[in-house]
Amino acid sequence: MEASLIYGVDVASYQGEPDWKAVFGDGIRFAFSKVTESTGYTNPTWAHNRAGMLALGSEFLPGAYHFLHGGDGAAQARYFLDKAGDVSSFAVALDVEASGADAATARAWVAEFKERTGGHPVIGYYPRWYWEQTGRPDLGFFDTVWQSHYVNGSGSPESLYAKVPASWWTSFGGEPISVLQFSSSGTVRGISGPCDVNAHRGGLAELKALALGRGEDDMPEYVSVGVDTPQELPPNQWVTVDFGKEYADGSHHHWNRGGPSVVVGPARYSLAANVRVSGLPKGVELQARAIENAEDGSGYEAGPIAEYTASDGDTFVHYALPADTVRDGYRVRFQVVQYGTAPARIVGGTAKAFAWPE
Repeated sequence: MEASLIYGVDVASYQGEPDWKAVFGDGIRFAFSKVTESTGYTNPTWAHNRAGMLALGSEFLPGAYHFLHGGDGAAQARYFLDKAGDVSSFAVALDVEASGADAATARAWVAEFKERTGGHPVIGYYPRWYWEQTGRPDLGFFDTVWQSHYVNGSGSPESLYAKVPASWWTSFGGEPISVLQFSSSGTVRGISGPCDVNAHRGGLAELKALALGRGEDDMPEYVSVGVDTPQELPPNQWVTVDFGKEYADGSHHHWNRGGPSVVVGPARYSLAANVRVSGLPKGVELQARAIENAEDGSGYEAGPIAEYTASDGDTFVHYALPADTVRDGYRVRFQVVQYGTAPARIVGGTAKAFAWPE
């Protein structure tokens, strides 16, 4: 087991009315309840689940999700908000897996939801198989991805997760995976019958920061930014990725002085950055790195370099820096270089960071 790992469940009307105190007592630390589907269905157990999850207090993260259909994504977001109530204390997820839904519909849902909630993060339940089926779209409009891949058998979350290979956490669609649904046959006290069980590789504070987009006394600051305009990527030249779209940044780390930054020093931080590169022939080598620029322009400090090889079609660069520090007067940015013979283009991307100011 990873050094830091927490388990969660997701429920719908099939599970009836869970005993949430018993669920918490069985070691579950986060949960998602279905709220709505399309624009005509509301889960009859939502009110029970909402009250029960909130009653568990600060050691639990309650969640709510909408099951997306094809059609008007913005109208479905408005329907969800009307039925869900105040979701400022909830992790919010969008379930995209069938019923005519696709990335365009999901993007419209997320845009409408964020507009009406002041940028509250959205976790995208977009299974890899459905991502492949729908043409491998860029999922950068989500704040992170909730992936599903099931092990065999039934039992407790701990016994089932022991069968999960590390490869199931591999990123796709330009977004990291923060929640993994690894079985629909979990047994959890307080829930009648089998249920979906999930894992998050990290602590509760980290998941709260990601899902709520704001810091608390025991939580890091969360920054989520994205690429909103294609950017030229000439050969043999390090390019600072222009993250022009801000999704979450309550502490104003994303500030444009010599290029958009992700974290402001002095701070400890972790960074996950992803970019989508178009126009590279298969086999061309690329590199990526975090870089800490001095605000006064006097210099920079480069972080670890990761290497990649271009694939057929667009190439996805996934970069992770689990832990580092940035000094006072410096700002963290993200750079990419390609070693082909002709220009390419950065056509999408995101950067997510957790920062602990010092």
